[in-house]
Amino acid sequence: MPENRCDICGAYELLPFKCKYCNGTFCAAHRLPESHDCPGLKMLKQRPIGEVKSAARRKAQIKMPAKLPYEGNYAYIIIGITVLVFILQLLLDPWLTGLFDLSMGSLLSRPWGLVTSMFLHAGLAHLFFNMLALFFFGPLLERRIESKGFLALYFGSGILAGLVQVFIFPTSAVIGASGAIFGVLGALTVLMPDLTVILYFVPLKMVYVTILFAILDLYPMLTGTPDGIAHAAHLTGLAAGLAAGFWYRERYRVRNARWQV
Repeated sequence: MPENRCDICGAYELLPFKCKYCNGTFCAAHRLPESHDCPGLKMLKQRPIGEVKSAARRKAQIKMPAKLPYEGNYAYIIIGITVLVFILQLLLDPWLTGLFDLSMGSLLSRPWGLVTSMFLHAGLAHLFFNMLALFFFGPLLERRIESKGFLALYFGSGILAGLVQVFIFPTSAVIGASGAIFGVLGALTVLMPDLTVILYFVPLKMVYVTILFAILDLYPMLTGTPDGIAHAAHLTGLAAGLAAGFWYRERYRVRNARWQV
């Protein structure tokens, strides 16, 4: 059953509830442990009080991962930094872009370009559409896989996308967050395929939006149409995001299955 459907009744929830005792997925009507006959809560109640307290303490000290200082807000933080960098570009270019972009010739001399190139953009429209997508989809993914997972996916997809782009087109430099954004879209396509997206006033499911974007990037590459857009980076980021999405989905499925009898 998809992670955004209730384990009891199968009702769809955009942001489903996760039970802290059994780690199951539930709708609003079944979110309370008493409403879904929680096996985890039953196990805790059957153990001596001292054992329950010590187990809870061990879980808090050992099993619970440390939270980042601004947990749940890193998509917005990235947007803020990217907008600030664009303002600096307007003031300091071409020097700033030349120092922090990514190209085949700069991989060894300026390796920081693998990351910093994601904060640079070629113009206002380039910046606007990338940050608009991150604003709507980034927080959704961050809530699903937590901030550490989101940051790893975002920058991992972006770095891999940039590397593939400069290897295929070694004479051109790369800037922009598109590869990372496509990574976010790819992961959401797996984790929330039925999410409704309004694209040019037309409501489409997330999975169809992703297929459409993939076709729009594949066509210029197959036909060799030069348009100055890093289509290879887009498709690489999308593939990385899809792979990460399948990994997270399987991880949640295995973790939930541990409570099945």
